[in-house]
Amino acid sequence: MSVTSECSTGDLIYVIEGFVAHTVFDCDGNLDLENSIELAVGDTVIYQDWFYNKIDDNILIEIKYKPSNKDECWSAVESYFVTEDVWNGLKEFFLLEKEQ
Repeated sequence: MSVTSECSTGDLIYVIEGFVAHTVFDCDGNLDLENSIELAVGDTVIYQDWFYNKIDDNILIEIKYKPSNKDECWSAVESYFVTEDVWNGLKEFFLLEKEQ
């Protein structure tokens, strides 16, 4: 189900696909992946809100969230996240599949 339609501010949401959540650049302007922050599948973040983001001809739904250990709001495309109910259902499904 949709994070935007089912979540309220403060709800935990789960990362369903890993991504670089916060990029850091070195003094030469190069991406510093070693010091950037990545979120992995299964990580939880705190839902804050959502908004539309237009990039060229595409309109994306972005989720504003706070990492559990930060006060700063970050954002990412909605497709990286699922609700707790969906996450638990996926875990159950894949555990049953593994047993068969």
